[in-house]
Amino acid sequence: MPTEIETTTGHTAVPRSPLVARFLFVGVFLLYWITLTPFTDLSVDPSTAKPPGWTQGIMVLLTLMLMAYAAVSEHARKLVLRPRLVFLTLFFWLLLTSILSVDPAGALKRSIIAIMVTLSAGILLLLPASEEEFARLLGKCVLIVLGLCYFGVTFMPYLSVHQLNDFLEPEHAGLWRGLYVQKNEAGGVMAMFCFMGLYLARAWSRVIGLAIFAGAAFFLLKTGAKTSTALMPVILVIAFLFERFRWTRVPIVFGGVGLINFSTVGVTALPSVRDFVTSLGIDATFTARADIWNLALAAIGDNPVFGFGFDSFWGTKTLVNSDLGAFTWAVRAVDAHNAYVDAMVNMGLPGLFILIVAILYVPLRSYNIRSNRNNSNNISRLFLRVWLYGVFLACLESVFLARSGPFWFTLSAAMFGLAYQARCSIVRVRESGTVHDGAFSPKGPVAMGR
Repeated sequence: MPTEIETTTGHTAVPRSPLVARFLFVGVFLLYWITLTPFTDLSVDPSTAKPPGWTQGIMVLLTLMLMAYAAVSEHARKLVLRPRLVFLTLFFWLLLTSILSVDPAGALKRSIIAIMVTLSAGILLLLPASEEEFARLLGKCVLIVLGLCYFGVTFMPYLSVHQLNDFLEPEHAGLWRGLYVQKNEAGGVMAMFCFMGLYLARAWSRVIGLAIFAGAAFFLLKTGAKTSTALMPVILVIAFLFERFRWTRVPIVFGGVGLINFSTVGVTALPSVRDFVTSLGIDATFTARADIWNLALAAIGDNPVFGFGFDSFWGTKTLVNSDLGAFTWAVRAVDAHNAYVDAMVNMGLPGLFILIVAILYVPLRSYNIRSNRNNSNNISRLFLRVWLYGVFLACLESVFLARSGPFWFTLSAAMFGLAYQARCSIVRVRESGTVHDGAFSPKGPVAMGR
């Protein structure tokens, strides 16, 4: 029976198709979380593992279906990609710097895909009719992905556990990676699954949610991913402080991100910082990342305004075959291992500023508005944890505007979720005479649920 939503003005929204909405939610979630190249054979160069064309076609098709849904749904049109001025400015600068790059056609293609991923994440949250349905669909999707990771480790260890014959990183032999290409990617996924398990324990099923948390936490330990293993419990503490004490929020977000970047990337430019970090017993090279950051900072100095264009610096023949190869191995790096540095490399200093507004300032402002209205604490706590994890992980990994994989997709969903919460007031969802609380219900004439 079609579901109708009572709007805040008493009008009724357009009836929805629950089956189509659920299909889209599951399909899009699994597309990004399972990735286009699961269970990659690392005995050969993983850079040669390109997804088949039909899988990319599925990505485009699902994105177009989501966009069509947003186009015909009044509530989605009002909410998607908010605040639009910020994100449209980000997209404009991304495309402009791509046009001005040395590879405009390739950079534009990559930019469009990144924009599609961002749009998909924002629209995905508008599909469930209620928070109850959102939690149920999310839980089932997480169980599928987590189950596949354990299945791979158990029955296909040569494709799910790092081996001594790995082409690039044989030193990781024995560490779990599940269906992902590398242990750090698997570790990041498991950290986010821990957050989702805690949410699902409160919003769907305590037994299943805690089982997901335990299974993800154990898998995380087996990956040997130091950053994610250390960061996951820290984020739980930080998020607790963030929620309880409003005065901590700006220092946590801007101060925390700034301090970590200063203590890591700063080692390449300031000897005093390097000496201080070394005195703490910390590897001042951060597993040789300092060489990469040093090269990146030099490149930023050459193109400080427009950068090199989206993904048009690392891995290019111009860089790999340059004379710099005689002085540093970093010319072979695939990215800067720091999303903020990569933003400057790709889009220049203006691009970094726009990205900081979109990724740090806007979600922080959204959360402050949401906390004033006390909207749907469980789901907001999930978005908060994922967002904080993403912005801090970005200090050591290049996760912003990633065209595949779960990180940018999930971080975008968390940011948009906080923005939707800031625009919500509770209304009722009526289905066969049963009253539920809507997952998202905008403060305005049209309800966010259907």
